[in-house]
Amino acid sequence: MGIFTRFTLRSLAKNRVRTAVTVAGIALSTALLAAVLTSVGSMQAALLQRTMDTEGSWHVFSSELTASDVSALAESDKVSDLATFTKGGTAALSEEDANSLSDFLTLKSMPTVAKGSDEPMGAPYAVMPELVEGGMPQTADEVILPDYLKGETLGADGSGGVRSDGPIAVGSSVTADLGVRTLGDGGEEAVVDPRTRTLVVTGFYERQPPFLANNYAVATYSSVAINAAGSPAGIGEGEDDATMGAYVVTRGIGSVEEMHAFFQDTTGLPDSDATLYHGNLFTYLGISDGRPIWGTLWMVAAVLAVVIVAASVSLIYNSFAISVAERTRQFGLLASLGASRRQLRRTVLAEALVLDLVGVPLGLVLGVAGTAGAFAVSQEAFASFVSGIEGVPVRVDPLVLAAAAALSLATLVASAWAPALRASRVSAVDAIRQTQDVRLSKRAARRASAREGTSVKLGWHGRLFGLPGFVAHRNLSRSASRGRTVVASLAVSVVLIVATGSLADALAPISDRVGRGGAAGQADVTVSAHVDTYDRGSAVDLHSYALELDRFLEQSRGVEGVELLGSTRQGQAEAVVPASMISPEAKEARERIDAERNGAYSAPSFNAQGDYLGSVALFYLDDASWRSLVAELGQDEAAFCDPRNPRAIGLNMFQETLMDGTYVSTEPFAATGDVDLFAIEGREGFSTLGLREGPDGGLVAGYLDTEDPERIEALPLDDVATGVGIEVGALADGEPDVLNALGASSQFPALILPESAAAAPADDRFASPFTYSFASFSFKAADHAKAAEELEALAEGIDGVSFFVSDLEESARQDRLMTQAIQLFVMCFSVIMALIAVANVFNTLANSIILRTREFAVLKSVGMGGRAFARMLACECASYAARGLAIGLAAAAVVAWALHQATALAFEGLAFSLPWPYVGAAVGMVLAVLALSVAYALARARAGSIVEALRADAI
Repeated sequence: MGIFTRFTLRSLAKNRVRTAVTVAGIALSTALLAAVLTSVGSMQAALLQRTMDTEGSWHVFSSELTASDVSALAESDKVSDLATFTKGGTAALSEEDANSLSDFLTLKSMPTVAKGSDEPMGAPYAVMPELVEGGMPQTADEVILPDYLKGETLGADGSGGVRSDGPIAVGSSVTADLGVRTLGDGGEEAVVDPRTRTLVVTGFYERQPPFLANNYAVATYSSVAINAAGSPAGIGEGEDDATMGAYVVTRGIGSVEEMHAFFQDTTGLPDSDATLYHGNLFTYLGISDGRPIWGTLWMVAAVLAVVIVAASVSLIYNSFAISVAERTRQFGLLASLGASRRQLRRTVLAEALVLDLVGVPLGLVLGVAGTAGAFAVSQEAFASFVSGIEGVPVRVDPLVLAAAAALSLATLVASAWAPALRASRVSAVDAIRQTQDVRLSKRAARRASAREGTSVKLGWHGRLFGLPGFVAHRNLSRSASRGRTVVASLAVSVVLIVATGSLADALAPISDRVGRGGAAGQADVTVSAHVDTYDRGSAVDLHSYALELDRFLEQSRGVEGVELLGSTRQGQAEAVVPASMISPEAKEARERIDAERNGAYSAPSFNAQGDYLGSVALFYLDDASWRSLVAELGQDEAAFCDPRNPRAIGLNMFQETLMDGTYVSTEPFAATGDVDLFAIEGREGFSTLGLREGPDGGLVAGYLDTEDPERIEALPLDDVATGVGIEVGALADGEPDVLNALGASSQFPALILPESAAAAPADDRFASPFTYSFASFSFKAADHAKAAEELEALAEGIDGVSFFVSDLEESARQDRLMTQAIQLFVMCFSVIMALIAVANVFNTLANSIILRTREFAVLKSVGMGGRAFARMLACECASYAARGLAIGLAAAAVVAWALHQATALAFEGLAFSLPWPYVGAAVGMVLAVLALSVAYALARARAGSIVEALRADAI
């Protein structure tokens, strides 16, 4: 061990507190990096494995390839694995068989590996059928059939293209006229160029679910018979005939667009329904699909990574800066004894390496252990959030841990490099005189020069804090670099605390979307209702069964342990909503939805004046729920509960998902006002298109000819509609619990009315805009399972209405679990961030004060007492706190804005705001840690002798 190594170890041992705090900071930052990377890696690995287990490992699937296409794919360097299958043709079943089974029987072979492995990435290309009886086919004329064909006799009446020699069993023969399945101009399907083949049944396979690219699931109107791998195609004879299909696994492709381009360039085939891309798998392989939600998650991760690295750099840099400042005289004396700059620089870097060897392994262990603990208590939440997995095992990837260790080491070296350079530049004379420890700023030097020869003024610091304040001000001016270090550590700590709150705000919309559509408020059981059969031309709807619904509710009150929380009826009417009532954000969102979803026959939702023309959802609340909502909004009950003149409440909340995956959340209404509602008459042979603007600017009703979809008729609204005006007297910013089960916030726009405003049972739904088609009832139950059974039994006795009873206990539990998982993540992140922040401030401030032991000794020797010391440090800390909070809050606002922008990539309409509770916590933390650091430093300073402090030497 060299002298400089021993010197480094002695220095670390002598300053145990600073060493321990620095090691703790390194360990915490490494633990956070390891936890984040391990969590992401574990979740990604679990989801990747789930996707491959349930859908296969293929990247591209095509069922319409020629032999030359397959050869081109096999020769491509971008294809790592390739499996092919052949098509033996399709036969049509008889009309009688088709009624109970399927229209066609299609013959396909098991896949054959043409390149690479039979299990790319450790999973099969696709989920193969599982045998329930018999064995696998060994030749081209042996097949396995889906299990629902067992015991069936095909072609018993002598017709059809598929005939069996009796009830189908293992060993049976099936004769099929196999040809090419085509689609005629009129939409009818037929089999052309059939060839008769006799197939022997060797077994039956279990019917599979229709997941993406399941080549052997029952396709539309077709059962699949499977023969041996490598069987020759039974259709097509030319090289250009599409007689094959393939599962393709690629490499070196980074986006879906590149994947499309590669496959098209290689095969010459345009995109079609016959070619599928495994988007579910691409998500977990790092192949970008451009969905906004993934942009949000990656941007949030990037912002957090920057914050973590910045915090780590601040903590470690401050620690080494203080260490070098503390040993200035040591470095100067070493330089006077012949130590080179390189040796001095290596001394500091060796100290960094020693700290790294202790802190990084400890951090990796803490990070993995913390991740395992968090995952252990969140397994149910993961299972509820992601279907198809029972839990997420912690995946300890050596490469991930190596990446965390490397990033921590790089951070440590980068943080220690500047102090190491500073140490190497210390001259013996400057070190002994300590001219580097006390240095006037340029501004202070100019002021001192200007005041030369004049009396010294106390300034506002002196007038406020007395002589200690004056001394504190001089200390701040003469040690600007030290002050900047303290201010920087305070600012970083503020950013860490506020960033935690911003992260919680960024995750809130994700949590809200996960929980949406689950439990309806406090309800344990909900019952929904609609008419048994819906006749487009009938005037009857659910409102016609109002008495039956009321009887069901009355009977439900007699069920033991069941409490009715509320009831809602939902209808729809055409409406004109004035432009002054629609918010600009909602108008923009609605126009985007129109552009994505409207057909050629659809009219714009807004006219030239900006008025909304279209359907409006109407929700009718029971009397108790209505009065509760009116009282909650602070409205006059008498004005809103008059059945002769009902007033509506606008639901000022709209949430929807656009086709590109963006989530829209906005307030539909800008103000209250009057709305015109219309019920439009039906016409035989036409579908009603609703309200629209006519060529002359007037209102018309649109009708689409069901026989000729290109023909649209527009009739004056006054001739075919009944109109009613209604006042929207208040706006509800949140969705009432009683409306949760109906997803009211997904309707644009939506009005809430009392149940007394709904149409009477005898009303014609074409003559009244207040009829309704759906109903939902929410119940609280002591025993939710028993209550659901009893309510379902009550519903069975009502004719004409279909009831659906939902036990919400499981969905509510899943919502709670997911919320708890997110809260646990935020809490763990908050705790680690807070610890890093405390360590940062404590290490910086406490050690900077300890470095001034000789200065304090001098002040004591001239008579400065303890209270004067306290006032001097209070003045300094007040300056540090003011500057640190100002800079920190400004930087925190930038971080909060970056996280908000990340969230806005996938969630539109979110308003930006700082997490004020966390801002308050940051301010409190800064003040508390300042006080603790000063108290600790003063205790250390008081413990020493004045004489010994003045005689102190570095060595």
